[in-house]
Amino acid sequence: MTRKLLVALSLLVTSAAVADSGKRQAWVRTALGSLPVAKADRTPDRSALRESHLDQFAAEIARVSKSAPRPPREWAALIATIGSHESNFDTDILANRCKPWQCDRGKARSVFQIHRLSYLAEFWDASPGNVTAQVTMVDRALRRSLVTCARLGVPYPASVFRAFAGRSCSWPLKDEAARVGTFNRLVSK
Repeated sequence: MTRKLLVALSLLVTSAAVADSGKRQAWVRTALGSLPVAKADRTPDRSALRESHLDQFAAEIARVSKSAPRPPREWAALIATIGSHESNFDTDILANRCKPWQCDRGKARSVFQIHRLSYLAEFWDASPGNVTAQVTMVDRALRRSLVTCARLGVPYPASVFRAFAGRSCSWPLKDEAARVGTFNRLVSK
């Protein structure tokens, strides 16, 4: 192939990837906008801040879902479901301004309610208010949960929700049906 043809082909592939990334981010943003809103974030002064945070979450979730071990839409829906059921993407929890009974009584951080784990240690101190760090942490934790449960024959995504919560892959969660329902609803959008 000639050099010009290779350059043209490279630009075409790059353009397609950028367009695909933009569609993925738009889909994620729409999915996040369909989720319940935390009570404190329903006030006019907080809703604009929440919308800005959801834009950031959409960009980061689209970024990590591109190279996910499951199809990008599924992976994005998995992350969105965790954020919705753990905190409703609450802006106070994002900033680590948790009330005494929230954030697993101070043991968890991020809208995804992640505990301090050795394989996430590099992001722990940076996570309050940092959307990139929080999405990276949940992505890594979910990848680990997926691998942990893959060989056990427990249905996906329930098994991943279980392992993410620190449970055995075969030990059901109290609100598991609701999580699976949210996941299925988001994937089908």
